[in-house]
Amino acid sequence: MGVSPEVARFFVDRKVPNDNIFWKGRLLYINRGNGYISIPVYYDLLHRIGLPLNMILEESHIRFMEKVMHFAMLCEYNKISFADQLDQIEQLLEGRITNRLFHDRLLGYLRQPVPMPLHGLGLELPSLNRADVFLYVLCDLPLSPAQTEHAIRLWYALHPTYLLMDDIHDYKSDKKAQDENAIIELGDGPVGFARALEIIHGNISTLAEINPVLGSYFTLTLETLADYTN
Repeated sequence: MGVSPEVARFFVDRKVPNDNIFWKGRLLYINRGNGYISIPVYYDLLHRIGLPLNMILEESHIRFMEKVMHFAMLCEYNKISFADQLDQIEQLLEGRITNRLFHDRLLGYLRQPVPMPLHGLGLELPSLNRADVFLYVLCDLPLSPAQTEHAIRLWYALHPTYLLMDDIHDYKSDKKAQDENAIIELGDGPVGFARALEIIHGNISTLAEINPVLGSYFTLTLETLADYTN
């Protein structure tokens, strides 16, 4: 995926955190699931826009990120409400917000009853915003305004691509179970697949600007999903 060796090794070698439901039952920090793989990929993108390794891989910051994932998964499992999730993360941030302007934008966006585009955050399709709580990591890093906007742009190119690819793969089972699926929201059937592929190709172009290897990886991965779109 073109991730720098320093970033890749840091996360691959990291021990699984204790008492963290996101990693519960896992023996490896980075597993095959996209939710795990996307962590080093996104941190590598942050490094590529100018954030030094000793900043983004600093121990207290990584522990904060891990706690964000813990509360996000508790919410996913309906152990806590979405509002409780935000309150818990806000408590973690007390005394350590280094990107106040972005924090206020993010909190205003996330406090909406349904996460719709606001303050330059979010996509029109609510299901593609379902992992945006991860953007809290940017509140804990001293990004410049330009870096903040770049980091947001890369996030919305990276994670929705993972989500759409997952939804293409799971389309039939999700439709049968009446579960949330972006393909259905995009128009269902051939229309939904066509619109999803259009979004993915645009995202790949954005990612390839900063990491051509990652762009090529997603292009090849997309080809393996061709049978699911027919």
